[in-house]
Amino acid sequence: MLRSGTQLTCLALCSASAALLAQQASAAEWRVLPSAFVGTSYADNPRLRVNDTSSASGASGELKASLQRVTERSELTLLPRLVAARYSDDESLDTNDQFVTGSYRWMGERSEWNMQLGLTRDTTLTSELGSTGLVDSNRRHEETSFSFSPRVMFTERVSGGFQMFQVDNHYVDTEVTGLTDYRYSAVSVFSQIVLTDAGSALTVTAQAGRLTTAGFFGSETRDGTLKLGWTFQPWMLWTASLSAGPSTVETAIANDTGWVFDGEIKRLGDRWSLTANASRNQSPTGRGVLTRRDEARLTFNRTITERLSATVGARYVSSQDLLPQRNGVRTYQVDYAQLNLSANWRLARDWSVSLQLTGNTQDFELAAERANGYRASFNVVWNGQPQSL
Repeated sequence: MLRSGTQLTCLALCSASAALLAQQASAAEWRVLPSAFVGTSYADNPRLRVNDTSSASGASGELKASLQRVTERSELTLLPRLVAARYSDDESLDTNDQFVTGSYRWMGERSEWNMQLGLTRDTTLTSELGSTGLVDSNRRHEETSFSFSPRVMFTERVSGGFQMFQVDNHYVDTEVTGLTDYRYSAVSVFSQIVLTDAGSALTVTAQAGRLTTAGFFGSETRDGTLKLGWTFQPWMLWTASLSAGPSTVETAIANDTGWVFDGEIKRLGDRWSLTANASRNQSPTGRGVLTRRDEARLTFNRTITERLSATVGARYVSSQDLLPQRNGVRTYQVDYAQLNLSANWRLARDWSVSLQLTGNTQDFELAAERANGYRASFNVVWNGQPQSL
């Protein structure tokens, strides 16, 4: 029952897209951009279990494409992606994941309208990393998301709009795993004032959300946030954004208040770039509860030569249940960290090879101690050139 509303939304979006295609086919330009990779990988403790000395090696591959339809006022994009992995040492780690994102944007003289539909079919080996932490079993996970967001320019410097968002998560055969199906719906309104020609702006955003779970222990949780944001350029080649405000959570059992925030700084140069951000938000998880999610990210990209580039990425996530939200479900906290090192060597215009080293660590409150895992992969990458159809 949780997914029926979203299925109707998907049907409506597809029908609207088909109508737009029929009306403007003569003026449209079609573009396609494909890419793919195949490679081999080795993983130590791939399930992030405590004191697990197991390891696995195997092969993986990905095929994706960007299909766009562009007119003077609109842009329709379809992004399918297929990912597969096979492990000779442990077949229970084999995966076949599918991802599809469709978006439509229409731009008027004083308005912009955006719609997006996302379909995901992956496994809990990856979907629960940095979230519930329940990654020791390979169970199917399915997600459907939809958003609609119009924006209107009232003057040259003042704009406003709203966004409707809904996501449905479904877990297949999750008995004894602690995971449950859930739906999260949210509505937000916003207004922005541009202060300077350099892009400095103030934004006010208010959001209200509702989390519902299915099953015998089904429940409902409501939350709300109000944030004031500032975007500015502190130095040449640097951009920064800050936002913060109060938040509230309410269930049939209890209620609470707190604060949410988001900060980011970027530097984009000729040969290197740096992005750092930190945030706190209220996020639903596969355990059917809202969590206080604290996250910090750091990404550094460097072009060393015309053919060689390298990336260093670090991520830390702490998810803590906000309140006792479901009968029989205790609150707990999960801390997850990841360090990623990668290098890419371009062999030709469309071909390259990449080496990636990743370290993961997870401190699961219900586990005895911290779990650590490592992964190394080598891939041959093909990046196709944009083609007009």
